[in-house]
Amino acid sequence: HNFFTSSKDGTIRYWDADRFEQVLLLNGHRSEVNCLAVAKSGAYVLSGAMDRQVRVWERTRDMVFLEEEKERALEELFDKVDSRGDELGTERIMRRQREEEAQEEDDDENEPQSLEAVKRSVLSISAGDRIMEALERADQEMKEAAAFRKCQEGLGTGAKKRTPNPFILGMEPPMYILWVLRSIKCAELEQSLLVLPLNYMERLIYYLIILLRNGNGIELCGRCAIFLVKTHQQQLVGHNKMSVPLGELRRLLKQRLAEVRDTVGYNLAAIRMVQKLSTEHKNRYHVPDDGFQKDVFKGLGLGSELAETLQRKK
Repeated sequence: HNFFTSSKDGTIRYWDADRFEQVLLLNGHRSEVNCLAVAKSGAYVLSGAMDRQVRVWERTRDMVFLEEEKERALEELFDKVDSRGDELGTERIMRRQREEEAQEEDDDENEPQSLEAVKRSVLSISAGDRIMEALERADQEMKEAAAFRKCQEGLGTGAKKRTPNPFILGMEPPMYILWVLRSIKCAELEQSLLVLPLNYMERLIYYLIILLRNGNGIELCGRCAIFLVKTHQQQLVGHNKMSVPLGELRRLLKQRLAEVRDTVGYNLAAIRMVQKLSTEHKNRYHVPDDGFQKDVFKGLGLGSELAETLQRKK
């Protein structure tokens, strides 16, 4: 997802919305740029400014490297310093940058939690890319496994065993999806699920159903499924193909969560019983009987026999 922006400093900027990075900086206007239009074909961009100029920006085949663009912007920033090599100007620029970064951090700290919960960070975008990549690998593995089984049909004892796929760590596709979900931090899981397109959400729900049927990762699968349904309810309900999977997902969630709840309740009851028995045994004391005396040295071996012989000689 890419887009253009115009600003009051007379520049036009081209952005990568998926990674929150600036791709290009277009200079040409001498005053505020107040209108912008992109051609349907995407071959050119029209811009109008307060300097009474209309400029056409055509797309070229030249490759753009983000690191070079950043270096160029930094060089232009330092070129604004006085030609006499005024170090105070450079120090002033760096101080202003530090103040702006500190101000942004303060704004992030003062931001309401409701907005912070749905804020997309670069880490959540990368986690979402990992989930999409895992879904693509799992789908490819499913197709290759189905084709291999079809080729081996009718061979009987001569059928070969398929080699595990190292790209999914030798796991089954649903277990690989579960492994990727577990590798994402809990604080970033919901944000990473927000960036998934609708077709990837459908595939993820399909694998969640398989995992719930097998009883694997019930808590994590339940959390992902509930968040996806609550967040994208209108898109999922309006999709005709999702009615049956959603019904199956609802049934499995109720069944598996009830089993987990019963297990937790059983374990809590057992812990309470152990605690009760432990408390009762703490109040019990052993009182020895004075009328019953026992030789504790009897039958201890050579030492006790030698002690008895010495006692008889006395």
